[in-house]
Amino acid sequence: MDKRELNLKEENDVILLKLGGGLLTDKEKPLSVREEIVKSAVDQIINANAKIILIHGGGSFGHPLAKKYEILNGLNTSVPNQIFGLTETHQAMVKFNSYLVNLFLERNYPALSIQPSSIFINDSGNTINNSLDIIETMLDLNILPILYGDIIFDKQGSFSIISGDQIIFKLCEELKKYRISKVIFAIETDGIFINTQDNKNKNIKLVPEILSSDLNSLNLADLGQKIDVTGGIKGKINSIKDICNFNILVQILNGLKKNYIFKSLKNQSVICTVVKINN
Repeated sequence: MDKRELNLKEENDVILLKLGGGLLTDKEKPLSVREEIVKSAVDQIINANAKIILIHGGGSFGHPLAKKYEILNGLNTSVPNQIFGLTETHQAMVKFNSYLVNLFLERNYPALSIQPSSIFINDSGNTINNSLDIIETMLDLNILPILYGDIIFDKQGSFSIISGDQIIFKLCEELKKYRISKVIFAIETDGIFINTQDNKNKNIKLVPEILSSDLNSLNLADLGQKIDVTGGIKGKINSIKDICNFNILVQILNGLKKNYIFKSLKNQSVICTVVKINN
């Protein structure tokens, strides 16, 4: 039976929250954490007291190393020390993830890390998972599952990167026991911005609301995106289109703004971009 046909109760609702790596770290400084922003996000999540699966990006921990060793493109014997770089990239993400998990534990909030490279694998271009039962059981026990962008192996003997956005797509596709009520992307801007033309002067403006079917027609504004081996805002929009295929509402908001993460988790109004599902 399709999960959308299941008669799930409200307590089976879960929100997927993605904290962008560029929000939590300074991508221009390797292995740097924006401590006050991270701590604020953690406090807002705890105070919201909602059923959440948390996913975070790589930021200054994963992206520079992944780029240096060309991890995204897979096995390449011409890249010096690539296999070592693969393990170094993974360990950098583990280090960042551990920092985040420890902030929850210091506040006596039950959070547990899930290593994506141990539950996802590629097979001929398709990402498959061993089991998401672990995540559903954690939710049953009121434990916050925390996943993150990571390396991913494939059965053909190579490897690549699985981004936080790709993980969200797989959760939307595979979770059965829980209904995903919405997906929140907390980034460094108020949402999706587009170029406009007014009296021959170029301006940019926020898109407050858009149908998923109209995402392809956007004239995206260049906001000076930092290093991102997984595709930046264009890659995120492609991911959002895929997520909307599961009839799930998507919200893109500014995680730097006071209590925006909390307000979104509590379904309160914030300035952001909302991607609605086509009827």
